[in-house]
Amino acid sequence: MDRREFLLLKTRSKPREIELSCKWLYEQCVDPHVTPTVFDTEAMRRVFDDLDTRLRGVETIRVTNMQWLSGDLRLEFGSLLRAFRLRGGRVVIEK
Repeated sequence: MDRREFLLLKTRSKPREIELSCKWLYEQCVDPHVTPTVFDTEAMRRVFDDLDTRLRGVETIRVTNMQWLSGDLRLEFGSLLRAFRLRGGRVVIEK
């Protein structure tokens, strides 16, 4: 802590990071009672709304298992990441 931070009673906080598995996201949004794969739009909306809220306090998202994203799920996820980046967040895609 430098002198100015001490005088202003500021502390440095560690960057907040979250790991988000697209496989988990897929499993939360797919309707398990329908074949072929159909996304449950209500479940998808709840999951993405909750994620958007949780990501408000996060600086970095580490995304894994991108191969699980397709169709509407990929579009929603892209919108979520764009909004996160516009708020100053950083996205790291794991391969």
